Order: sequence, then C-alpha cells, then structure tokens
Amino acid sequence: MRFALPFKGGQRKGPSDVIGLDFATTALKAVRMKKTKEGLLVTGVAALPAIPLEVSEESEKPGLSLPKNLLTNYAALTISGDGSSVRILSLQGASAAQIDDEHVREHVGLGQDYRVGYAVALAGRGKQETKLLVVGLPEKEAQSVLSLVAVGAPAPCALEIAGLSTLSAFLYGPGKAHEQDAVAVIDAGARLTFMALFNKGVLVLVRKFDLGTESIVTKVQQQLNVDRDTARGIISDGSFDISQSVRAVMDPFLRQLTISKDFVERREDCRVKKCYLSGGASLLRYSIDEIRGATGVETAMWNPFGDLRMADGAYPADLAGQEPRFAAAVGACLGVLAE
Repeated sequence: MRFALPFKGGQRKGPSDVIGLDFATTALKAVRMKKTKEGLLVTGVAALPAIPLEVSEESEKPGLSLPKNLLTNYAALTISGDGSSVRILSLQGASAAQIDDEHVREHVGLGQDYRVGYAVALAGRGKQETKLLVVGLPEKEAQSVLSLVAVGAPAPCALEIAGLSTLSAFLYGPGKAHEQDAVAVIDAGARLTFMALFNKGVLVLVRKFDLGTESIVTKVQQQLNVDRDTARGIISDGSFDISQSVRAVMDPFLRQLTISKDFVERREDCRVKKCYLSGGASLLRYSIDEIRGATGVETAMWNPFGDLRMADGAYPADLAGQEPRFAAAVGACLGVLAE
C-alpha cells in the first residue's frame, strides 16, 4: 500500500533509481535505492543539514545540494505536513472503482487549496463499507518543498507525508511478520507524531498529534533552567534523569494511545500484540518505557533497513544506531520502486 499525495508530472515509466528525501525539522534525511535483478538495493544514506521550508518572503531559501554518490535523476519527497489532515473515511455501499478525487474531497470537506490523496485501506463488496486513508496537504506546504527541486536533477516523482511514508516502510518490513496480528506503529519526529493501528494487515486507525522531541526539549529547558542546545545535549547523552519531563509531555498522547488501542481491540475483537516506534523520539529510552508502561504492550524501535539489501559502505558508520530516523525516506523510495 502506498500513502501518496497526488503528483502531476514525472516520467511515463517508473524509475529504477530514486533518492528518498525526508525534509525533517532536524535534518534532511536521504536514502538512495535502486531496483536491480536481485531486488531492491540501498546504495547510499546520509543525514544532511536541515533545509527550512518556512521562510519569510524577504529571506532566500537555501538551495538543495546533494553529495555526488546520492545524486540521481528522480526524487521521492516527504515532509512533516504540519498543516496536513489525515483520517480514515468509510463509504457505505461504494466500491473502490466508484470513488474519485472529487468524491473524496467532498466527504472530507477540504477545498481546492489542499492537495488531497487517498489509498484504499479496505475494499468493500456489495453493501459493505469501503475504507480509505485520506490525506490532505495545504498546497502552500507542497509548493514549499517542490520549489527546491523545480530545476535540474533530481526531478520530483512523488510527494508524501513523512509519517505515512513510514507506514509503507513498516508494511514492507516488520509488517510482513504480522499479517494475522494487530500491531501499532508510531512515528515520532521533532514536531509531529503519527500513530497507526493495523489489524491483519489492514489499517484500521490513524491519528496525528502536535507532539515531538522539540516539546521534550522545551520541557527540559524549563525543568533544568538551561538553554536549548544544552537541553538537546542532555536528552541525547542521557546525563540527567529526564523521565519526569518526558512523562509530562507525553501524558496526553499516552492517554489517547491507550484509548485508541482499547477502541480498536473492542471493535476488531483483537489484541494489539506489539508497538513499533520510529523517528527521532524512538532513540529516547524514556519514550519506549512510557509507551510500554501505558499500554502494557511490548514496545521496540525498528530498523527500516532490516529487510533491505545494502551495498557496501551505503550506511555511514557515524550514523550507527540512528536507523529509525530514516524510516520515512526508506518508505518514500519503496513507494516508487516497490509498487
């Protein structure tokens, strides 16, 4: 399943070599992937300086500059999607073939200033419901990243929301082992957190929260009376017990996660077996502990490269242990190459 936004342009034939670019708050995360006779192959990975997408009209946006080993003709782009709308839409008695863009746009109430895309989560038969995952992104946000690749290589061939690209990577990887289970997937970035619940491979719930590691940084600043850079250092090196700060920030999200889990278990008559965590927050031991404690479910971060072939030297040694940060970039590549 691919959770992409509509994209006009690109080439008639799908590319066999693509770079996934995740324009995150803290870094531009890049993954280059090729389609070979032996299957998909990751040929390069990098964490580059972040490119701010929100700039004033007076300031000049930095250009996109990629190392030679990552440069290719086509790019699959992901952005955080601060102003995005994500929901599951149930349509009674409508088959997937009867649904079109305008039909979906009417039901979710998004105007023409939004780029709206959807994927069929469950195709209904007869009078059964057809369930769609619908995502809307303000056109202004879409253009803020498309303008970076308007000229020259790489040319954009896809545009997605990072939290949803992560779901594509999950289904290609750990999701294969849970085709008969109920599992949760959480992608926690700097400013946003996406939560999804699958049952037997079907997406049954998805939510977006204005919560991320930057909220934890702010809380640590207040708790320890330090500047922002020092707070980030404390979080990354674990030199202080910041469990109270993490708990205070995450508590509203944890309550909603628990409610969502209980709701899905009752409605689907299932039990959530495991929770998979990706994104920057997955590297915080406290985050994993809090989620496990709130839900009573086994919780672990996952490596999006775990089910992929890696070329020699593709993954930099200095990024060891940070693999979960690249889930969205991996998912963007898979959305193009593994369709």
